[in-house]
Amino acid sequence: MIINASALGMRFGIEEIFENVNFTINRGDMAALVGVNGAGKTTLIRILNGELEPSAGDLHVSGEVRIAYLPQQMKSFPEGPLLETVCSEAGEAARALDRMNRIHADLEIVEDSGEQKQLLEKLAEAHDLADSTDAFSIRSRAEKVLSGLGFSANDFTKPMEEFSGGWRMRGQLASLLLSDPDLLLLDEPTNHLDLEARIWLEEYLTKFRGAVWIISHDPGFLDRVVSRIYEIEFGELSSYTGNYSFYEEKKQEDISRREKQAKHQTEQIEKIRRFIKRFKATESKRFQVRSREKMLEKMEVIQTHRDPNHMRLRFPDPPGSGKIVARLEDVSRRYDRTIFSGVNLEIQRGDRIGIVGKNGEGKSTLSRILAGVEDPTGGSLQMGSRVKTGFYTQEVDQHLEPGLSLLDQLAAVSASSSERELRSILGGFLFTGDDVFKKTGVLSGGEKSRLALARILLSPVNFLILDEPTNHLDIFSRKVLCEALEKYTGTLVLISHDEQLLSSLVETVYEVRNGQVSLFGGSFDYYLRKKHERIRSSFESGKGGSNTGKTPREAEKERKRKEAEQRRKLYAGQKKIRAGISRIERKLLPLEGKREELEGFLQDPEIISDTPRLVELQKEHAYVCQEIQGYQKMWDELAEQMD
Repeated sequence: MIINASALGMRFGIEEIFENVNFTINRGDMAALVGVNGAGKTTLIRILNGELEPSAGDLHVSGEVRIAYLPQQMKSFPEGPLLETVCSEAGEAARALDRMNRIHADLEIVEDSGEQKQLLEKLAEAHDLADSTDAFSIRSRAEKVLSGLGFSANDFTKPMEEFSGGWRMRGQLASLLLSDPDLLLLDEPTNHLDLEARIWLEEYLTKFRGAVWIISHDPGFLDRVVSRIYEIEFGELSSYTGNYSFYEEKKQEDISRREKQAKHQTEQIEKIRRFIKRFKATESKRFQVRSREKMLEKMEVIQTHRDPNHMRLRFPDPPGSGKIVARLEDVSRRYDRTIFSGVNLEIQRGDRIGIVGKNGEGKSTLSRILAGVEDPTGGSLQMGSRVKTGFYTQEVDQHLEPGLSLLDQLAAVSASSSERELRSILGGFLFTGDDVFKKTGVLSGGEKSRLALARILLSPVNFLILDEPTNHLDIFSRKVLCEALEKYTGTLVLISHDEQLLSSLVETVYEVRNGQVSLFGGSFDYYLRKKHERIRSSFESGKGGSNTGKTPREAEKERKRKEAEQRRKLYAGQKKIRAGISRIERKLLPLEGKREELEGFLQDPEIISDTPRLVELQKEHAYVCQEIQGYQKMWDELAEQMD
């Protein structure tokens, strides 16, 4: 056992966040903490990390338990070269190496033999600690973890302060993973990760030896990582064994069961009340009436599921556009370096396109060019006739004036709309009452995302470009957005790392990689599967972060050798299958010719009148058909193997 919580409660002033919360965390537990925004998830995680004291209850932490915590946002970051900083922040291993270095420095200046002996004993202890925490391989392990999280070798010597906030969060995550804690607390760890880095983190966590508690709004990520769901809802903590999909299914079953129980109880209560009302003045029924009154007093009312307010979203019917919506011809974009070049892309009416790739490859730049917000450095963008573009950018702060109220933000887009109409739209995005007079600058990330989506609804568009629309949205809002986009009949370009959104919505996938924008030959699900296979293979070869003792160069050579061996085996297997298909086809052709010949005979009036001859031909026809059916089954099986 790492942590045991008993009857935990937390309140801020008169506001109660949760009460009577009980749970145990054991080594190896992989759990998610879910609930609507504001339910108290981050508060509970901060209590586990020791930042907050609970208002009630007991929290017992086993002695010498190492806890590592990644918050959603950090106010400050360590400074210095990336690799060096990550290694120095890597917990017990870093401290062991630092202690060894300090003892070595002391040994150089100490001359007294007694002091030297004491220092040597301390050095031996520090060496044992360093050895037990794998500190001597910390640098090579840090390189693997940083590479897995998306950093290049050229980034390793770059100062931390030169990276953006999102990339510095990745560096902080790398330090926490290298610290090998007993309990890893992650609050929205995928917010700053692209698809590849997120898949890498999934693989890493499945091999992690300690316990993990995760707050996340990413159902796909939770499905593959966790085996238990804790839900905070209306101040109570519920536990579900299984992944997120199981939790959703079980939750619906629980809701249905409680609603049936509550309905039955309501009927019982009404029946008892009718009895009391009818016989209250009847002396002979006095004891029965009193008995039922006591029964009502002691009865604990069954609480049904209290459904929280969810965002309501429906895109207006789009106006018609020309067949060609947008055409990029030989487009390039350059800042201090070339982001991409030679991009040729034609978007037609009704297309549903997903744009994927690592962060920093140019996906958002491409979306800004398509939206007309930014001009290409080279090449041209041609927009089709009657195209009305709606653009949602992940940099919502840059497109929302912080000094304006929510009402003013919408009025700036649609001056002809009445305050009542604007309030109605804001209400659909969970802004009610005096919320509409809030200044935009005080809104949370999720609230700004909802406001930006509300602005898009005010003018019907037929070309919708969405750049990371689910960032900062909770699971429920993500689901509402996905359902609304499924019903949207206009042209859609979606840039996202949200696999469920991409899997549900896009039909064509383009990947931005190494300065090129390429059509991916397959569905998004196939693209995702290939990414998982490649990253899983890197872990098995030791390149993904596990300590195999191989250098990165050796691991890369081993990976290439295995890939070449797999290609050789695949080719050999396909060659064998193709040969089998050819053999079957050579047998099928004459059989099919024989069947056609027999069917011609069976329609001949002379043969039909010759009963013995007819019977013989029918038997032969049945035999040939059976042979053809057998060979066709074999052909289908081989074709499936080839696929």
